[in-house]
Amino acid sequence: MKDNKCYQYSVYLRFLGHFVLLFVIMTMCSLNATAQDIEQLQKNASITYEKMMQAKQSAENLEKDFISSEKKLTEAKEKLAAAEREAANAKKKSDQAKTILEQAVNHWKKASDDLANEWGKSEVK
Repeated sequence: MKDNKCYQYSVYLRFLGHFVLLFVIMTMCSLNATAQDIEQLQKNASITYEKMMQAKQSAENLEKDFISSEKKLTEAKEKLAAAEREAANAKKKSDQAKTILEQAVNHWKKASDDLANEWGKSEVK
């Protein structure tokens, strides 16, 4: 009976030994897989960080370009407004000059008519 208990005990110890060995192997594989997973995650994080920094730089450059373009647009609008004012002033002066010319032509015609009438009267006498 003692041998039977010893045999059962040795089977139990072997089973426990195999179980512990299997547990250690699985743990080691798991740790190795976990280490590989962590390493891959670190690589992915590093690559993603680089892409993020490139995107940030690109966004900053585009923001600078936008501000520069907006400034140029504002300057162009100001120049356009000044040119429109100049054109309006030139039109006003041109219209005034035409009015003065028409008045001068009318005065000249009246003076010419008056002169012609006086010559006509003097010839009739």
